[in-house]
Amino acid sequence: MKRSLLCVVSVILLLALAAGCGALPEGGAPREPGETRQQTALPEPEEAADLPKGLILELERAVYDPSLTQYVYFVRNGTEETVEFGQHYAIQRKTEDGWQDLTMAENAAFWAVGYMLGAGKTMALSCSMDLYEEIPEAGEYRLIKTVGDYTLSAPFRLGDSPYTAETPYGLQPLERLPEDYGADTAADTDVVFTNDGGQNAEMAAEFLQKVFLGVPCQLRVVQDYGEGTVMVTDVVNEKNALLWRLRSGGTVTERRFSYIVSDGADLYLADGADWENTEKYNAQRLYLLPEGTAAPELLALAEEAASARLEGNVTRCRVWSADGRWSAALTEAPTEFSISYYARPEGGWGEMFDLQNWDGMETAIKTLAWQPDNTLLLTCETSAGTESELCFDPETKQLTNTDT
Repeated sequence: MKRSLLCVVSVILLLALAAGCGALPEGGAPREPGETRQQTALPEPEEAADLPKGLILELERAVYDPSLTQYVYFVRNGTEETVEFGQHYAIQRKTEDGWQDLTMAENAAFWAVGYMLGAGKTMALSCSMDLYEEIPEAGEYRLIKTVGDYTLSAPFRLGDSPYTAETPYGLQPLERLPEDYGADTAADTDVVFTNDGGQNAEMAAEFLQKVFLGVPCQLRVVQDYGEGTVMVTDVVNEKNALLWRLRSGGTVTERRFSYIVSDGADLYLADGADWENTEKYNAQRLYLLPEGTAAPELLALAEEAASARLEGNVTRCRVWSADGRWSAALTEAPTEFSISYYARPEGGWGEMFDLQNWDGMETAIKTLAWQPDNTLLLTCETSAGTESELCFDPETKQLTNTDT
C-alpha cells in the first residue's frame, strides 16, 4: 500500500524544527545581484578605559594558521543594559603605518540583520577572511565591530598554530593517532580518565558552553584504566549535529546525535530534546562522559540548556541519517514529523508532514529510525490499540505500510 503523503508545511529551512545544537550566524555572504554592499568604514575603536565595564569582543583563539580563514568570535554583554548590533564587521592588519582595513571583495556582503543581546548574555558569531581580497598571511590582525553605541576591537594573529583548515579544533583525527595513544600521551586539551580519577574537566565545561552557544567545537575523551583497551572518543559539534566517534582496538565507529541532556546523574548524547523526551521516544543515547563522572555544574548547565531549548523550540526528538544529510524530527503534535535535508554549499530544505493525512489509523508516532538506504522507519500507535510500521522515502515523499 503506497500513497503520497500530503505536505502540510514547506519552507526552505525549518529553523524552528532543525535547531538543537544551534547554527552559528554566518559572518557575511556572497552578494546577490542588485544587493547593496555594506562596506561603510567603521569608526576607530574606543580605548578600553572608555568602554562600559563588561562589554567585550573577543576571538575564540589567539592565533590561527593562515590556512584557516573563518573564525568564531564572541560578543559578551556584562553590562546591565540590552545592546543591539548587526552583522557588519571589519578586519584590519597591523602595518608599519598602523592599522589598515582589508579590502572587501566585490562579491561580498553582509546580511541586513539585527541582534539584541540581553544583560549578562553572550552571543557567538563568525567572521571570515574570505570576504576580503588580501590573501591571509602571517601577521597581527584585529576584528572591529560596533556594538550598541561603542566600536570594539579584538586582536588575533595568523601564524604557527594547531588550528588549521585541516584541524580547525586543533586535534588530529582518531585515525592518525599513535597506536599507543593514552593517558601518558594525551593532549593538554583532552579530558582523561584513569584509575586515579579525571583530568582537564574544565575542557568538558568549555565544550558544553560552546555547544549551547551554537559554536562548532570538539571534545576528546580518553579512558585509560591501565588494563584492557584504551578508548578514545571524539564528539564534534558542527552542521547542526553532534558527531560521536570512538576508537577502540584500532577500529573507529561513529554515530550522530542531536542534543546533550542530563538525567540528573550523568551527561548523555541523545536524540531526545531532554531526558524525558529521550525516554518517551526510546531515543538513542550514549554517555558523553563516563558514568558517574559529570560534575554537578555540568549537569546543571545541561538541564538549563534543555529547559531553554524546550521553551523556544517545538522539536522534541530529532534523529539523523548515518551520512548526516537527512534529519527527522517529532513535535508535541503526536502524528506530526518533519524531514530536513542538509547539503553544503547549495543549502537545504525542510517539510512538515502529518499522518492524519495518511489513512487516519495512526494516532501517535512512538519512534523514528533511519535505515541504511536513508528511508525513515516510523513505529506508530494505531486507533485499534496496535502498532504499525511505516516507511517514508524522503526522496519521493512516499509513505509505505511495511505490513502490507
